[in-house]
Amino acid sequence: MFQSHLHHVGIIVPDLDQLTALAELLGLRIGHTQYVPEYDADCYFTTGDGPVIEFIVPRGGKLAGFNKGVGGIHHIALRVGDLEGASTELSAKGVKLLEDSPVEAGSLRINFVPPVYTRGLIVELVEINAIS
Repeated sequence: MFQSHLHHVGIIVPDLDQLTALAELLGLRIGHTQYVPEYDADCYFTTGDGPVIEFIVPRGGKLAGFNKGVGGIHHIALRVGDLEGASTELSAKGVKLLEDSPVEAGSLRINFVPPVYTRGLIVELVEINAIS
């Protein structure tokens, strides 16, 4: 069985102003940013020890309508050592991941367990990309 650890919590915000307001309110600092073309969204990761928060700002597409456009907590992300192996194990249990193959997202390779398998929770599987 593959092992996983909390990597981050993903929160969709409708725009950069909302991200800035939340970060200031909660005393968070933004570090790494990444555009993910497959989801047409800019991702902003907080800095700090341990798991971080990923603020997702959709440019358009399906994420823009999440929670009727107001955003909110979208997913938890679990770090796995081998995304392909985790995908194979889940497939053997009848779980079909959201994407047919992992999405390259900068320093990460990702895929999602749809909420139909987790009683409503979206789970992102994250592998740290050795190339970056």
